[in-house]
Amino acid sequence: MSKINQNWAFGKNSGLDFSTTPPSATTSVMPSPPGGGNEGCASISDTNGNLLFYTNGMTVWDNTHTVRATGLLGDFSSTQSAIIVPHPGNKDEYYVLTMDGSSNANPPFNHFNGIIINVTTWTSTPLSSIINLPNTSKYSPCEKLTAVQHKNCKDFWVITILQKGGDSPTTGVVNGGGVFRVFKITTNGITHEYDLDMKVNIHELGYLKGSPDGSRLAVANGTNNNVHVFDLDNSTGQISISSLTTITIPIITTNNRSTYGVEFSPNSKLLYYANLVSGRRNGRIYQVDLTATTITSTQVASFNNKGGRYALGALQLGPDGKIYIAKDGENSLGAILDPNIIGQACDVNENYITLKKDTLCYLGLPNLLPNPCSDEDCGCGCTGCNEDSEQQNEELIERAKTKYTIVKADKNCSDPFMESCSLNAITEKIDFEPCFSFHWGDGANDQIEEHDTEVFYLTVCNSFKDITYNGLRITKVSLTPDIHPLEKIQIVPDRFINIDCLAPCSCQTREFAMINRANDTAGNYTLNVEYCFENITLESVNTSGKATFPLEITED
Repeated sequence: MSKINQNWAFGKNSGLDFSTTPPSATTSVMPSPPGGGNEGCASISDTNGNLLFYTNGMTVWDNTHTVRATGLLGDFSSTQSAIIVPHPGNKDEYYVLTMDGSSNANPPFNHFNGIIINVTTWTSTPLSSIINLPNTSKYSPCEKLTAVQHKNCKDFWVITILQKGGDSPTTGVVNGGGVFRVFKITTNGITHEYDLDMKVNIHELGYLKGSPDGSRLAVANGTNNNVHVFDLDNSTGQISISSLTTITIPIITTNNRSTYGVEFSPNSKLLYYANLVSGRRNGRIYQVDLTATTITSTQVASFNNKGGRYALGALQLGPDGKIYIAKDGENSLGAILDPNIIGQACDVNENYITLKKDTLCYLGLPNLLPNPCSDEDCGCGCTGCNEDSEQQNEELIERAKTKYTIVKADKNCSDPFMESCSLNAITEKIDFEPCFSFHWGDGANDQIEEHDTEVFYLTVCNSFKDITYNGLRITKVSLTPDIHPLEKIQIVPDRFINIDCLAPCSCQTREFAMINRANDTAGNYTLNVEYCFENITLESVNTSGKATFPLEITED
């Protein structure tokens, strides 16, 4: 389990440490408005769970609460003023990315900016000095900023939203046609990938969140009184506009309006959102089952406003699997204790954590990565830990495709390099065996000859869509009958070829050479590929359900 989200800093001097259960209240030096700490904030910890630094989008403090950077272009009144993203190519560097809005900011507005900061030297480099930031002249800023880890567990997608319409000298659009702006962070740096028209109006208030499985985005849409949900492919960074699901607050009145906080359940199947109402009105939390045929909102909680400007603020998934609830101006946090459970059984606790004395929560909680890969993965993903390993695997696959002859170890295996797969390992009740293919030959007349070196490829594919092979390795490659010494026929490499993990519906290819140095080796052989794997992980299985029992109550 990743520990980078283990420490939080937010509100007025508030914090949480998730190394205990429940988390322990801590302190920070996050200032109260107008200096900061009002809404947007972000924190990050190292792989051991030790706090590294935190920010309100304008100032960066380290774990001793010492100021390490100032002058960032976020805003204390921006919903998601900042997010912190690890640099995939340098374990000591982090991107501190910022975003403001136009309702409470002074032009010129910060559409998207930030720094790269080194936690060893505490030197920082402005983002604008390493990337040509895209044009913003036709857009107004929106207070929404998130990041989702790439499926390869190394890179990141950074996603913001803009509104159509240029900044005026005094104010921006506040509510206008939405545009996704997507960036990619890799070992080589950060690049602007594309802009995408959302085809709907977006209000700048409210959070933008990614799901823990990296497959969806949710947009809390402020005074438009709804939440938009889009499909996301975290392997390509593509957002599907056609997948849009719009969820509207069931009853819109003065006492029940303005979606603000939004969060996915840990299993990514349920969505929660909260309304932002001012004054002494109740805040409400709604649950949505995203797997249901008909999408509806179910109220699961109502909180009394105990004197804050607003009833409820952010909803933020913690590393303990609970969703924490910001209550504006209060000295405690609420929580959804079992957020994977449908209905009232999700168990909303209005006063789950009491904060330290003289500290307060405001509207915001830390803006965190929703799907950080496990620290045990070393940020490697299934293609390996070497730099550019994913690209190297793709190159080997392309080389294997040039070979004329393809032999499958099992006729029931699908063709290698399939675009998709349909088998469910659990329901098909078949052997959990990966599929191997042998690629050789440069043409129809090519042969494996004596006194020759034949380059060939072995491809292993996972034809299932619901399991991952972990610790997969080729232990030995050999020929039978084994009648010739190495000085005559040698396969290199011939053992301990590591593949690590093999994700659903994916293939990995490795390159080999058969070196034949003799004149007396002609004949028929079998190429043997021995392999093993440590275990199989289920990737798609129902994690919630309902048990029913008949009972009868008889007359007294």
